[in-house]
Amino acid sequence: MAIKTFFSNTGSWAKRAAFVALFGAMSSLLVSCGGSGTASTTPTVPPTPPVITLSVLPTAADVFPGVTVEFTITGGTAPYTTGTSNAVVLPAPAVTGSSTSGFKIAVLANNVIADTSVTITIRDSLGATTPLTLNVRASTLNNVVTITPVAPTGTGCSGLCSGGDAQVEVTAQLNGIKLANRPIRFDVSQGDFRFVTPGTNVQVTSIVVNTDENGVARVRIQALVTAPTQVAIFTATDTVTGLVRRTNFVIVQVTSGVGILAILPAGGVTFTGARPPAVQAPTPVNPPQCPFGGIIDHYIYGGTPPYQVVSPLPTYLSVFPSTVTTNGGSYRVTQSGCGVATLVITDAQNRSLESPTVSSVVGPAGDAAPAATPTSLTVTPSGGTLAAPNHTLNTCNDVVTSATSGFGTYTTTATRPGIVTVTPSAGTIGSAGGISFQRSRNSDVLTLPASVTVNVTAGTIVQSVFISITGPANCP
Repeated sequence: MAIKTFFSNTGSWAKRAAFVALFGAMSSLLVSCGGSGTASTTPTVPPTPPVITLSVLPTAADVFPGVTVEFTITGGTAPYTTGTSNAVVLPAPAVTGSSTSGFKIAVLANNVIADTSVTITIRDSLGATTPLTLNVRASTLNNVVTITPVAPTGTGCSGLCSGGDAQVEVTAQLNGIKLANRPIRFDVSQGDFRFVTPGTNVQVTSIVVNTDENGVARVRIQALVTAPTQVAIFTATDTVTGLVRRTNFVIVQVTSGVGILAILPAGGVTFTGARPPAVQAPTPVNPPQCPFGGIIDHYIYGGTPPYQVVSPLPTYLSVFPSTVTTNGGSYRVTQSGCGVATLVITDAQNRSLESPTVSSVVGPAGDAAPAATPTSLTVTPSGGTLAAPNHTLNTCNDVVTSATSGFGTYTTTATRPGIVTVTPSAGTIGSAGGISFQRSRNSDVLTLPASVTVNVTAGTIVQSVFISITGPANCP
């Protein structure tokens, strides 16, 4: 009604303009109160993230020539660059990594003759910098580390095997000068082995050894008897400078007990039968005797108890007890008769020891009865003169024979050795086949005809065989 009245009472342009202005104001009010018009909004500006100061971790360190050391870059704005205060000693390292994995630098110093300070400067893309202070130490342990097995164990074991020993040598020197009496610490880093303390043989995981007059530190290592095949690691540290050398080596598992198990007394054992009395007639009546009742105690060392002892011939070698429960324990072997057998010893880890030089027992028969003093010896043909020889050799392959009769034993000697071969050179009188004679091979060139006298001796009896050689002059 008010609007209508307003229009009816307005006839002028000014009144109409006022009305339009009023209507526009009311429309704006309706829109702001939730009308059908579009509301006006102000955009949200995200907060600015805080700036993290550029830094490197750690900020300082000791480094050694030839040993790579890694550092981590934090803060600042990537990408990063580096610089060095001494490129000869330590070149500027490259920056690796990404914003997701992180940024790192790896420094690798060159050799120095004395401790040298070097500063690595890290710069980000906005120009911020941070220093890394490094002290390059003079290298004192050379890279040559030797491991020499001194007690390989098991068949085919050429390196350090389970239960075996080795000697480790590390040389300490500075600028070519050997560092004597330098304390070097050895540590077990990885693996089933130990260092052996000199004098006490106590196994330890860390030991300090001083170098000798040649700058060499020596230490003994021992692989555990239960060690499987593996890569082992030890470290050698110069306790004065802190330089560390890490060395890898291989331990090989073995199932043979040689070198791990030990038997005392070592070596084969022999029981010999008795010798019968002298023969008093041409035919022996007392044969060699076999040994009976021999006894020996063996002691077992090393390996892992309990041990099992097995005799392959129990009627010849009896063993008691067959199970030895302690390291250093013993078993008794009783021998009966003639023969030879090797005992088999096995520990709890199935390492076996079977060696004729370690655990064998031999029982040979005794010597035969001594022959009676010979009372007769006849060699046929024998005797005669050089002008009338018993035998003649015409070719290198000729063989001539003389028979012996009587009893006892004989020996032979030739007046010109190396021309005629006598077979047998010694034997029993009356043996079948007698004594044969043949030209020796590779003999000297003879002046033909030649002659050789072979004397056959039995006790005080000497019989001679005369041999004439008519050809050839040489038998190559």
